[in-house]
Amino acid sequence: MKHRKGSVNRRGFLKGAAASAAALVGTPSAKAQEVTPARPSAVVPNDAQLAGDTGSPRRVERIVENPGSDFMMDVLKTLNFEYITTNPGSSFQGLHESIINYGGNKAPELLTCCHEESAVAMAHGYAKIEGKPIMALLHGTVGTQHGAMAIYNAYADRVPIYIVIGNHMDAAVRPAGVNWYHSAQDMGAMIRDYTKWDDTPASLGAFANSAIRAYRLAMTPPMGPVAIVIDSEMQERPMPGPRPRIPKLTMPSPPQGDMSAV
Repeated sequence: MKHRKGSVNRRGFLKGAAASAAALVGTPSAKAQEVTPARPSAVVPNDAQLAGDTGSPRRVERIVENPGSDFMMDVLKTLNFEYITTNPGSSFQGLHESIINYGGNKAPELLTCCHEESAVAMAHGYAKIEGKPIMALLHGTVGTQHGAMAIYNAYADRVPIYIVIGNHMDAAVRPAGVNWYHSAQDMGAMIRDYTKWDDTPASLGAFANSAIRAYRLAMTPPMGPVAIVIDSEMQERPMPGPRPRIPKLTMPSPPQGDMSAV
C-alpha cells in the first residue's frame, strides 16, 4: 500500500508530460527555432532560367536539301535492319530526322526507349531470338556510358549488336553548353575493351565502307557488338559532290574442317 501511494500512476505521468511539452512550445528558444528560415537545398533559378524552362520554345527553321543523313539511311537500309532502338539525343538529330521522314520509319522502324541500357538490351534479346542484329543508336558520352553495361553483356554472351554513336566532333561548330560535355575526341575508347570492332569515319564514303564492314564483323563468329561513331555535322550538312558508292554486303563462309577428314 505504501509503495502504491508514493508512485505516479501511468495516466498521471502522461498528463504531466503533455503539460511540460506545451509549456516548452511557448518558450522563446522554441519560438526562435520555429521562425528560423530553412536553408534552400538548391540554388533558386533566376528569371532567365525560369523563362527558358517555362516559356514557349524558340522555333528554329532549318531546311537542308539532300543532307548526309539521308545517304546514311540508304546505307543502313541495305543491311535490312528491322528496328533501331534509341533514347533520342541532339548528336544524331540529322539521322533521326532521316529515319522518320526520308526512310518512312519503316525497315528500320524507330523504337523510342527511356534509357540507353534498355535500348541495347532490347537489341541483345532480338539477336538471341532472330539470329541477326538490330541497331542501337546512342547519344554521345552519356548515352554510351548508360549503354555500357548492356554492351558488355552482349560481348560476354557473344551476341551481335550494331551500335551507332552520335558525336559533336568539331569544336569550331559544336553547339554551346551541355553538348561539350556530351562530346569526345575518341568516343569509342569508352567501350573498346568489350566491343569486337569500332570506327569513326570522317566522310560519307568512309561511313558506307565502315557500315558494311561493321555488320560483317559483328556476324562473323565469334559474334559480338560493334560500334560506329558519326559526327553531327556530317549528318546535317548537304551531301558534297557525287553520291558515294555503297559497297555490297557479302558474308564470309564460317571456317570448317575438310569434309573428307571429318
